[in-house]
Amino acid sequence: MAAARSLGRVVTVAALLGVAACARAPAPAPPVAGCIEALRAAGLAVEPWEAPGTGACRVEAPIRLARTGLALDRPLETSCPLARAWMRLEAELRGLARRETGHELVAIEHAGSWACRPMTGNAGRASLHARALAIDVAAFRLADGTRVSVEEHWRDRGPRGRFLRAAAAAACRHFAMVLTPDSDRWHRDHLHLDLGPFARCDA
Repeated sequence: MAAARSLGRVVTVAALLGVAACARAPAPAPPVAGCIEALRAAGLAVEPWEAPGTGACRVEAPIRLARTGLALDRPLETSCPLARAWMRLEAELRGLARRETGHELVAIEHAGSWACRPMTGNAGRASLHARALAIDVAAFRLADGTRVSVEEHWRDRGPRGRFLRAAAAAACRHFAMVLTPDSDRWHRDHLHLDLGPFARCDA
């Protein structure tokens, strides 16, 4: 009987270890040191931005970008780690736009990065936007004038929908969390990309 109880404990511990092994660890904190220098070396015009330096809505290495390699519908006030992740994704987006639509990607419409507010749907936690570690992307514009809207074209079976879904899948390689219209009602009109610590890909 004692042997059976001992075996049961071994099985339970093994099962718990198995669950722990399958769980995704939180993503490490994005690097800040040398980030602004890296963006400038890449040719970006990085402007200062007086973001909060303390409190729940503090921003480490705050920057403002008037444009990236693409035109922005308005300047992007964000953190340098977020901008660096975006630039890596942007390089992929250009190729995806050509492949799926046959046209060059020229501009981005975004709903902002920094916002001192709680998480949507969970008022008990601060949003990653509160530290400028997230960005919401609403639409893309192509060289022929086509506007590719997340709200209008996410489920489109044509080239615009294919590009959006491919863009979201690519984002999962550069951001810890990617939320889409498939995630919930709060993300029906944009792609939410953030740097973690939690990981989820709804592409």
